[in-house]
Amino acid sequence: MLWLFVSALVFGGALIVAGLLGHDADTDHSSHVVGDAGLLAVFSLRNLTWACFAFGGIGLLGVLTHRSATVSSVSASIAGVLTLLGVHALFVVIRRTEADSVPLDVLVIGAPATLVLPFDTNGLGVISFLANGQVQEMPAKRAPNVEALESMYFTTCRIGWIENGIAVVEPTAN
Repeated sequence: MLWLFVSALVFGGALIVAGLLGHDADTDHSSHVVGDAGLLAVFSLRNLTWACFAFGGIGLLGVLTHRSATVSSVSASIAGVLTLLGVHALFVVIRRTEADSVPLDVLVIGAPATLVLPFDTNGLGVISFLANGQVQEMPAKRAPNVEALESMYFTTCRIGWIENGIAVVEPTAN
C-alpha cells in the first residue's frame, strides 16, 4: 500500500505545483462545460488532483505512524472523497459569487453624477459618479431631449442609461 499512497501523493502534488506555476485548465473556457455538466463536474481534473493529493498524504501518514492497512486505506479514502467534495463546493461558491456580480451599467442608471470634463464639439464629456463605494469616471453625452443645453447645466446630472459604454445624462433640476 505504501507505493499507492506515495504515487498518489507525488502525482497529486506534481499536478498542484504545475497548476500553480502554469495555466489551470479548469479555469479556462472548459470550466463552463464542466460546470454545466451537473454531478459530473465533481470529477474535474482540479478536484481529482486535490483528492489524489489528500488520499496519498493521509494514507502515507497512516503507514508512517504504523496504522493497519485497513485503517490507512479507509482514512485515506475518506480524506480523498471529502477533499473531492470540498474543493468542488468551494469552486461552486466562488463561481456563483462571481456570477452574482451585477454589471456596472445596471448600478449606475439613475445615479447622480458630476460633469468633470465639459462636452466637446463631438458632444462627449466625462462624468464622475459613485458606484460600489468607489468614484468612477465615464465618458458621457447629453440625452437627445437636452442636446441643445450648454455644459454648465450639467454640473450635476443624472445618468439616464448607458449606450455603447457612454453614459447618456440629463441635468438635474438644480
